[in-house]
Amino acid sequence: MVSLSDPPPGLDLTETKVPALVSVFVIIWVLGTITVLLRLLARRISRNYLWWDDWIIVASLLWSGGFMFVVTCYMVKHGFGLHIWAAPADAIRSYFLGLFVAEILYTLSLVFIKWSILAFYWRIFGAGRRIRPLLWTMFAVVCSWGIAVLLITIFQCLPVDAFWRRFDPIRPLEATSYACNVNQTHFFVGNAIPNMITDVLLLMTPIPLIWKLSLHREQKLAILSIFAIGAFVTAVSVVRLYILFNLALSDPDTTWYFSDQVMWTGVEVNVATICGNVVCSQFGDELTDAPSACLPSLKPILNLVVHGTFSHTSKSTSVPVDRTLVTVGGTSRERGRGQGSDLRLHTRSHGTKSAFSNVSRGIHADARQHFWALADSESHTWRDMARHGETRMMNVLATTTLERAADAPSVQATVV
Repeated sequence: MVSLSDPPPGLDLTETKVPALVSVFVIIWVLGTITVLLRLLARRISRNYLWWDDWIIVASLLWSGGFMFVVTCYMVKHGFGLHIWAAPADAIRSYFLGLFVAEILYTLSLVFIKWSILAFYWRIFGAGRRIRPLLWTMFAVVCSWGIAVLLITIFQCLPVDAFWRRFDPIRPLEATSYACNVNQTHFFVGNAIPNMITDVLLLMTPIPLIWKLSLHREQKLAILSIFAIGAFVTAVSVVRLYILFNLALSDPDTTWYFSDQVMWTGVEVNVATICGNVVCSQFGDELTDAPSACLPSLKPILNLVVHGTFSHTSKSTSVPVDRTLVTVGGTSRERGRGQGSDLRLHTRSHGTKSAFSNVSRGIHADARQHFWALADSESHTWRDMARHGETRMMNVLATTTLERAADAPSVQATVV
């Protein structure tokens, strides 16, 4: 059996961290679940299909839920959060078994959260070819980090089950029958630092893209401040790293001292989920004309709560395309998602340019306003046809414009 020394004099063996541990895990996971549900509801209200970033964040929520279940329903049941001298006889064995499973679930949850953020960036900024190599590189870095952590976690002891069976109070493994060569402190720190670095890189990725938008400086700063909310995850990681550096691994009171570190690990995972679904109520439409595209936007929910109404946008697929409206005296670009072909018409007349782009069924309300204005000036019949559906209106508009382009030698039509 694993023998313990006597407890230090004056130690209160009735102390417990179980209520705080369970409360923090349950509350923070429920908050993360609520933000994910609001995210999905916002997508539903805005009539946008769920894309990879939505499904991946749901998967990460399941991993973090498993993490919470292991800690609150298994480890706590076997004495985690109590002083080791007041815990059951199998407390150390149960702690290391729970830690083994929790480390795997923790890593999977963080990896999926980072994947969801990268998928979100791809959905918003992926139409630009310059950003794609950076996103693929970040994806490879996250995958490499996740695979490395998982492999070290699983094979830190050989055989694998020696990680917890060596502390079995009844039949412990002989010291010569297993090998555990991974330093726990080095492993925890080596896991935390790359995690923080990737978090910082994910936060910095959209900065140059947002700064290039045709917006006022104040609007750009406001959007960046919303993305900067994700820095709170890094702050939690710093707190967790500080606790790791101050852990006394040689102290036999394992179930007591490690409870703070595990609790902050749970906070880190679920805060990352919450920040991944942070509300963006003011500036989502500046990034894209899809109301749900704002880290991600919960604007339809806010409109419903604050104003009692919400605006519907037409359904669209999740294929990123570039919407361009070139007007006299300048260019205005919107990144969004469309369905169908991307039709660009370049009209040259007296040194001015005008263009219609992205003729699709998935066109949003703001784009429709441009076509309504054109319809009023060209023909009232277009408005009547549009009432029968956006698709028919767009097809008629495209056909009519192409016919005019064919008749006018000064007009060039290109279908992309």
